[in-house]
Amino acid sequence: MSQNQVELFAYAKINLALAVTGRRSDGYHELESVMQSIGLSDRIRITLTERGIECSCGEWSGPENLAYQAARVFLAGLNTTSGIKIEIEKNIPVQAGLGGGSADAAATLYALNHLFQEPYSLEQLKSLAAGLGADVAFCLQGGTQWATGVGDVLKDLPLAPRIHLVIVKPWQGVNTALAYRTFDQESKFTHLSYEEWRKALALKQAEALAPLLYNDMEPASMKLLPEIARIKEDLQKEEGCLGALMSGSGSAVFGMFQSSEQAQRVVGSWQDKECKVWVTHTVERGHCHG
Repeated sequence: MSQNQVELFAYAKINLALAVTGRRSDGYHELESVMQSIGLSDRIRITLTERGIECSCGEWSGPENLAYQAARVFLAGLNTTSGIKIEIEKNIPVQAGLGGGSADAAATLYALNHLFQEPYSLEQLKSLAAGLGADVAFCLQGGTQWATGVGDVLKDLPLAPRIHLVIVKPWQGVNTALAYRTFDQESKFTHLSYEEWRKALALKQAEALAPLLYNDMEPASMKLLPEIARIKEDLQKEEGCLGALMSGSGSAVFGMFQSSEQAQRVVGSWQDKECKVWVTHTVERGHCHG
């Protein structure tokens, strides 16, 4: 190993579209989704140590953290006694539908493969990622992708253009399992069109994507947290907003804007409201070196 430490930015994701297509016998839901990396990120430092795994992430420290679990499965496939120390500076909110834990786990796998001089191929890393959680495989690569299965089967799409985004999250989050249970009570399965999204993305215009924004989980999550509906409605009224949508199972909502100036102005008008607000944009990968 040529070095013993690496730093990465792990990028959040949004779902430009999400359809629940069915329910499996194990209780998990089958999905179709257009997933997109965004610039909101956690900063991760990974250091090789003599033994054991340590994960420091504030109140989310320890073995329950998905990055810790990623390190464990990575080491399990190697004949090594090395240990790993993971330090995460958390900026991506939890219970927001932005895939923060998945992004951290994916960045951990990528960083460890670099530190150990690439013992795993990309396909093997993807297999490890898929076993950790639905969004981890996407976050390993990032960009713009079509996801099926439980979100772990990926197919390339044309990269989205640079889209200026305002992310708004109410203080309260949404529990993913509870959101899907609520969906099961009253919602129907639907489908997205891969070809429709492929054509729209190929135009490289944010305006072409706005009419296709869609999320089957909105009614269920809005029932659990009505503030989501109010945020979406208020974002859509903002000058320059091309469209707004809840990401994943919530509670974060994103608005697409024509310019960074318009996005920045919107943030000023939201500062006094009881929520957290970020200005960001789409990015072409799931992580980058710090």
